[in-house]
Amino acid sequence: MFWDVLAVMVMMFLGSTFFWPWLRERPFIFLGYWAACAWLTILAALLAVYDMAKVRLDAKHARDELKREFFRNDDSDSSHDSRPN
Repeated sequence: MFWDVLAVMVMMFLGSTFFWPWLRERPFIFLGYWAACAWLTILAALLAVYDMAKVRLDAKHARDELKREFFRNDDSDSSHDSRPN
């Protein structure tokens, strides 16, 4: 994802400064260049959404595992201490 965002930033910089006169003279290359830049931008956004979903899912699994571990230990501790008074 880092490399994708870096490539988009470099492409945007080069396309709006150094390549601008050359791209302006060639309309199909202009459209292709900026379409590639747009595709990489959309790819970065999709990777970010995937990453957020993966982090949330991993956190949910970790939380569920902690609940299972806590309640398993809680049940085993309470069974040893359940003496009649």
